[in-house]
Amino acid sequence: MRLRYHQRYCYLHAVVALIQITQLQLVVFIQGKAIDGYVKGATVGLDLNFNGKLDAGEPTTITGDNGAYILDIKANDVASCADYVPTIVDVPVGAIDEDLGVVETAYAMTIAPAIFIPTDKDLRDITPLTTVLLDNIQRDLETNNLGMLSCDMIKNQTETRERISGMLKEQEYRLQLRFNVPVADLYSDFIASGNIELADGAAKLVKGMQLSYEETRDLLLQDNVVFAEVEYMQGHWNHIMEDETNTQHWHRVTKIQYKDHSTTTRIERMSDDLSSAVATMENSMTRERTERHLKLIERYAVEPDGCNSWIELVQAKNNGRGLRNHHHIGNIDSLSVCQNAVDDNNLTTQTILAYQSNGVDYIGKVEELGQFQYDQEQVIPYRNLITTFDKMNADELDQFNYILADFTDDAIHSATSVLRNHSTHLEDRYIWLGRDVIKGKWDKTIQYKSGLHEFYCSTDGDTWTPANKVTDCY
Repeated sequence: MRLRYHQRYCYLHAVVALIQITQLQLVVFIQGKAIDGYVKGATVGLDLNFNGKLDAGEPTTITGDNGAYILDIKANDVASCADYVPTIVDVPVGAIDEDLGVVETAYAMTIAPAIFIPTDKDLRDITPLTTVLLDNIQRDLETNNLGMLSCDMIKNQTETRERISGMLKEQEYRLQLRFNVPVADLYSDFIASGNIELADGAAKLVKGMQLSYEETRDLLLQDNVVFAEVEYMQGHWNHIMEDETNTQHWHRVTKIQYKDHSTTTRIERMSDDLSSAVATMENSMTRERTERHLKLIERYAVEPDGCNSWIELVQAKNNGRGLRNHHHIGNIDSLSVCQNAVDDNNLTTQTILAYQSNGVDYIGKVEELGQFQYDQEQVIPYRNLITTFDKMNADELDQFNYILADFTDDAIHSATSVLRNHSTHLEDRYIWLGRDVIKGKWDKTIQYKSGLHEFYCSTDGDTWTPANKVTDCY
């Protein structure tokens, strides 16, 4: 009996000793690649203090062929933080980009703490895409006043982890929306997988990502700004309405929402070095007012063809009617002048609106909209909707109740253009149907909440053909 007790004691003692030895010798290996093209001769390390650079004492290693690295972390306190801090790549002058040759301008790339990444946490491929994701999170962290992050804060504060995770998912959604790829692909070796479009897009992002971050941060410091976003991109600024003539040009898109509930958008074509705007593609402003069960929506846009204004007056309820007037004036390049130039003489088209909703919020919400456009010669009495708004009773718009919001209705009502739209909010996706009643053509957009999207065209609403963008359907 005593012998068996002694054996059990020795066994437990040995196990404890083994655990102690293992703890003393805790080693973490992190591996992956530095990818712009593959970058050889760059320094990879853990950003233990979240200051965006590699400091003395932080574990580092050097990338080799194909940008590959293995980071060997032996210190217990550092190894325990390996999944809770960013990993950085410092690319110095003289490093080798295996696609472009010798690097002539130093830059850095980074990836978010592994605890937030939806892939293998010990395999960290660091690219312009992972850099953009983390840069945008850091910008949002400043805005949300989380303060200086640390390994211990992320380890021990559930609320902080949840906020960072939510921010990262929002940024992943934006990139998925732009590149239409699964989230795992944003963290992948897109060179090895042969994803040429993603690799090309990532290379383009390097050039503009720092400017996007800095300019957005400066805008957010203004007292009257609620939301701001600046994005530099090579190619078109709208993935749904792609224009091939713009694919090789750099653009800057600046969106700002102000405390007075107005929103401005400015789209500029940039010089190749991004130092100056060479043309303004759009300078627009939108604002809304709701009074007496009426909503007034004003949108003014200065575009290459001049000033375009859309003034919309609708009943403020789930099922209702409205009227939209489009005004156009050429040779105007000032947004303030455009806002003050709306009058009866430049009214070009009017659109009667009929809309309905099931009133459900979020999942299960269904909305339908009919848009019946009439030329100036067929003008409806309300020509200046801004002055009309101040004196109109919402019930006056009931005169258009002969036009149905029903998506399946085929009536034209003597309009020159009849468009119908139907949207459905499902648990994992949004589905938008569009229908040109006169032309007999249909379009369908499926927008998954992951950011992926699909486009389809049809001539009968039953048989659908995949498309690259909505405009292919018309």
